[in-house]
Amino acid sequence: MKDLTFDIVVVGAGSAGLVVAIGGAKAGKKVLLIEKGEYGGDCTNFGCIPSKSLIASSHVAHLIKRSESYGIKIHSREMDPSGIFERLHTIVNHVKSHEDPAALEKLGVATENGSASFIDKKTLLVNGKKISGKHIVLATGSCPIIPPIPGLEKAPFLTNETIFSLKHIPQSMVFIGGGPICCELAQAFNRLGTKVTIVTNAPNLLIREEPEAQEILKNTFAAEGITVHFNKTAEKISYTDHFTVTLSGEKPEVLESEALFVGTGRRPNLDTLQLEKGGVRFSEKGVEVDRHGRTNIKNIWAVGDITGPPFFTHNAEHQARTVLKNLLLPFSFKTHPSLMPRCTYTDPEVASIGLKEEECSPKKIAVYSIPFCEVDRCITCGRTEGLLKIVTKKWSSKILGATVVGPRAGEMLMEIATAMYAGLPLRKLTGLIHPYPIENGAIRKAADLYLTQTLLGAFRK
Repeated sequence: MKDLTFDIVVVGAGSAGLVVAIGGAKAGKKVLLIEKGEYGGDCTNFGCIPSKSLIASSHVAHLIKRSESYGIKIHSREMDPSGIFERLHTIVNHVKSHEDPAALEKLGVATENGSASFIDKKTLLVNGKKISGKHIVLATGSCPIIPPIPGLEKAPFLTNETIFSLKHIPQSMVFIGGGPICCELAQAFNRLGTKVTIVTNAPNLLIREEPEAQEILKNTFAAEGITVHFNKTAEKISYTDHFTVTLSGEKPEVLESEALFVGTGRRPNLDTLQLEKGGVRFSEKGVEVDRHGRTNIKNIWAVGDITGPPFFTHNAEHQARTVLKNLLLPFSFKTHPSLMPRCTYTDPEVASIGLKEEECSPKKIAVYSIPFCEVDRCITCGRTEGLLKIVTKKWSSKILGATVVGPRAGEMLMEIATAMYAGLPLRKLTGLIHPYPIENGAIRKAADLYLTQTLLGAFRK
């Protein structure tokens, strides 16, 4: 790399950084992508890809156990899960093969392995080299928050960055945290034979979701044999050949397990950038950006987890696409944080978008709930535990938010998200023809409820 001046310099080769780097190169810009760790970032290496691979294997194991409920008797139910991690790593390596330096160089993206720090607002120091960029895009992602629990620092605990390096399925595991990462992995390992216990300082799981969704997940976990300690914290941890976790309370409980997973949140990766030398405003929550993705320094942009929550891959990609358009086109584009969907990949999945019922004024909204025991496709599939909940403005039926709990909740949610993005009220979805039977038929049922309760109700008067 002789010429060290670039049109676009991207720091971080995760989901957001890859979008900007590859898009910029395809548009003919001279692009450098800097990465100090694994190309593909957290999502490919330690997050979405390996976790969903593990979850897919756990679904199969669980379906085998439930086979008789579908009229199929399996005489031998002994499982050998030894190939699960081999499958997982094969999938991760396949995805990484499209994101490694060799693949990127073919797309016209120059790469540099190393840690970047600011010298000034247009110059970075990497491996002793001074690299200049007309535009600098920060996309360094985030890392797990490690809580200050006495004894934890001396113990070989797991996080999302290390759990997929396990060589076998542990006999028992304690999960500290009740958010999406802990819920997903706890259920997956439980279904694969691990005795699982969750410890959360919250009164319920997935506390950002609707109460109905929390209740369904709590009941599901209880039915599957997962023990959850609510409103508890780990006060002390010790490790010999196993973990001992002492919980808070007047009569402290003691848990013992082979493995311990910590999933108590994430924080932006800011430590090595020396942002103050670039004049970039930031806090412990992340780099400050406007809705265009620009920092307070005109030529410096930030995308993804480095800007703070929500820590979603799709949020990172959305921000990156917005910044890429602002770098390449003469128009100004903004992000749409109010239309950010989320999905937790438990079984059933929990997906939501927009406002919850409790965040709205009760007198100005209408709520339409469809339990999946009333949806024919869910009945035929034996998956009636879920529901659809849509919150709208009372008379216009403008959709303010929605929650779906079901096997493919993320997919169903996107029909509602599309309507919200296009400005279509719920009443418009009554005319949309859904194939029969599909789970999304619940959405038309909700739209029909609007007609029944609002328009037809007015006629009866």
